[in-house]
Amino acid sequence: MRGAVSGRADVYDGQLRLELEHVMLKAAGSIALLVSATACAAPARLAYTRYDSAVMRAPAEYAVYTPPGFRPEERLPLVVFLHGGGDSERSFDQHGVGQALDRAIAAGEVPRVVVVVPDGDLGFWIDWHDGSRPFETWVVDEVVPRVAREHRTAPCPDGCHVVGVSMGASGALRVALHHSDRFASVAILSGPVFDTEQMIDFANDRLFSVFIPTHRAFGPTEARDRWRIRQSDPFVRWRSPEDLGTRLFLGWAEHDREGIVRGNRRLVRHLEQHGIPHVYREFPGAHGWAAWKPVLLEVLATHVRVPEDTPVEPPASD
Repeated sequence: MRGAVSGRADVYDGQLRLELEHVMLKAAGSIALLVSATACAAPARLAYTRYDSAVMRAPAEYAVYTPPGFRPEERLPLVVFLHGGGDSERSFDQHGVGQALDRAIAAGEVPRVVVVVPDGDLGFWIDWHDGSRPFETWVVDEVVPRVAREHRTAPCPDGCHVVGVSMGASGALRVALHHSDRFASVAILSGPVFDTEQMIDFANDRLFSVFIPTHRAFGPTEARDRWRIRQSDPFVRWRSPEDLGTRLFLGWAEHDREGIVRGNRRLVRHLEQHGIPHVYREFPGAHGWAAWKPVLLEVLATHVRVPEDTPVEPPASD
């Protein structure tokens, strides 16, 4: 049995190293990106907020998208977008997602929504074991209520949704596992899906620990700690239709990274075997924004349900 586990771990070890290389390349290109943005900066589509977070006990940042002609009296759905490794709260502006949303909303293809994009750094969207960086609690218990209050969005859970890509998809999966009663839908795009053994292998990966304090983040992995790790194992937690508690979308690219494809297909088989409702799709492209952007619009179009008292037509211009 351990041989089978080790085989899966080997696949994930290679996948995780590719993920780290991706993050390092993104970081190495950040200076060039900043220079380019300064030289020919387009107006930011999203509004940016930096504030002193009570949960993080440090300054924290997020960006908010509101649709064209947004009116304070609108009660729009709130979508939480969790970015991937190497991205930030500026990912929507950097990849033109706000403008794509504008066009889709104007065409009636996507409902009017408010989107918050928190800055999760390379924190994996989890509450770090040492207590220093409680990303999961920050998003769920502080960012969502704060943005909902500021923009008077539709009440949770029916009006609240989570979408994540890559590293952010693993965060979205944790939201579905730990907070399914607080969100109407969760969408996981190109996310690594770990069982308990794979999560332990990840936390103990020496290459990752050079750049990321994995043991501070994930905690010890001795035998007595496995009960804690299993709380974030979907293969353990989801055994019947009643275990999920939210609408679930799983998606990955046709040419995505091998470990991501294997993990998502394995989870789909598990969900099907246990009769757990879900939607999944293998979409065109590879691991990146060129593939994610159209699928993100599709998820918003199909999974976000507009509350009955929400105006669906854009307001007339003055």
